[in-house]
Amino acid sequence: MSKQAYGGVIFDSNGLVLLREPKNHFDGYVWTFAKGRTDPGETPEQTALREVKEETGVDATIVSLLPGEYLGGTSVTRYFLMTAEVGTGGVAPDDKETASVKWMTPAEARQHIMQTTNTTGRKRDLAVLDAALHMRG
Repeated sequence: MSKQAYGGVIFDSNGLVLLREPKNHFDGYVWTFAKGRTDPGETPEQTALREVKEETGVDATIVSLLPGEYLGGTSVTRYFLMTAEVGTGGVAPDDKETASVKWMTPAEARQHIMQTTNTTGRKRDLAVLDAALHMRG
C-alpha cells in the first residue's frame, strides 16, 4: 500500500505558480510541487502547510482541497490550492531536499514539469496543475 502524502499548489496574486527543483533531481523529478508525509498528530492541512514552508520557504494560506488523489512513485498525494504573497519564498542554503524554487506562469510551469523523467510523477504533476487551474477558474 502506498503512503499518504499532502502538498500544496501555490499561486500568487498575479496568477504565478510556485514550483520547486528537488536536489539532484531526486527520483527523476526536475520541477514539482511541495509535498510530504504526515508527522504524528498532524492534520492533512498542517502537513501540507509545513511541507510547503520547509520545501519552498513560503508561508501559504489554504484556499481549498483539490479534488481527487494523485498517485506518485512512492505515495498517494492529496493537494491543497494555496495562495502566497508575491515574492515570498526561497530555499535555505542548507536545505536537504530543494535546490531552488521559481515563480512562473502556468504555461512555464507545464514546460518545467515536462522535464521530469519519472513518467508517473510527470503525469501526476500535470494533472495536479490542470486541477488547480480549473479550480482557480
